[in-house]
Amino acid sequence: MVRKTLLFSVVFACLAATAWGEDKAVSRRPDGTGDPDATTCRPAQPLPSSRMLGPQVCKTNSQWALLRKNGQDISADGSQIIPDPLGTNVAPLNCSSSGGGASNGGGMTVCH
Repeated sequence: MVRKTLLFSVVFACLAATAWGEDKAVSRRPDGTGDPDATTCRPAQPLPSSRMLGPQVCKTNSQWALLRKNGQDISADGSQIIPDPLGTNVAPLNCSSSGGGASNGGGMTVCH
């Protein structure tokens, strides 16, 4: 009896999500590409120092894009904004010297 009830609940939840238009993309590393208002979910990740998984984290693509732009991510437990552990979206700085001269060397370093 309990097994049938559980199976019915799972099937109903899946059907309800589809019927109500809760189509959410899933990506192991959401980066915000696509429709800014669409929702993308990151699957559960292993929690540090634990065998357990954290929750699935869902955000709009515009929210994921802002996080990546700022070099940030969401922690495995879904509770905090953390520095992006991969740091792949942080552009390297392009630095050059300007001004100064051969006699005083007092130029200024400019980074873009």
